[in-house]
Amino acid sequence: MEKKQNSTIKKSQELRILQEIIETISYNLDLKEVLARIVQIVSSVTRADSCFLYLIDGNDLVMRASLNPKPLEIGNIKLKLGEGITGWVARNKKTVALAKQAYNDKRFKFVNSLPEDKFEGFLSVPIIYRDKVLGVINVQHSKPKKYSKSEIILFELVAKATGGAIENGLLFSEKEALKEALETRKVIEKAKGILMKEYNLSEDAAYKLLHKKSMDKRMSMKEVSNAIIISEEFKQP
Repeated sequence: MEKKQNSTIKKSQELRILQEIIETISYNLDLKEVLARIVQIVSSVTRADSCFLYLIDGNDLVMRASLNPKPLEIGNIKLKLGEGITGWVARNKKTVALAKQAYNDKRFKFVNSLPEDKFEGFLSVPIIYRDKVLGVINVQHSKPKKYSKSEIILFELVAKATGGAIENGLLFSEKEALKEALETRKVIEKAKGILMKEYNLSEDAAYKLLHKKSMDKRMSMKEVSNAIIISEEFKQP
């Protein structure tokens, strides 16, 4: 009877965790916020000392979020598919759970800037959405940690539940990047037109002048173009 009650309580906890993921992540389209929240939830569920989230970018896995602040490492630490435990998990779509001395595993990849490389316990799960690997979530424990079957299953459920949110965030980021590129092009075209008219320049010469001003002022082409447009508007009565 007690065993059945414990099982019911555990199922209830799992449902609450998954519900929290759905409520706090699924409708958030900001990828950075989505990843940060995933790391927080995963760390809370596993009581981890460290949590890293990697996303696939081409043939690389790039670190995109961390439980402990890593401003210099985020976006800069990269692993090839198949490289390290993380790369192995992504390539094989399989979970890896190491109770102790994870650093002695033959697949382990040392990164000099990460003190977590000396941690003992290591649990790595692929983030899969519609049979497509989007990335990998790693949790680490500074002391030996035997991961139970139920913990691993729950971690895999969390990773699966976050897959859709990450996919939405990626799509939203791509759309925002495209929107920004189109807006930048529109502003540059308008600024070129002003320069061509005011200084009797060809389109190519106007673009080169914009580029030179951008380099000289250490400003983006969009910033320089906006400055030209604003200056022109002030000239108008």
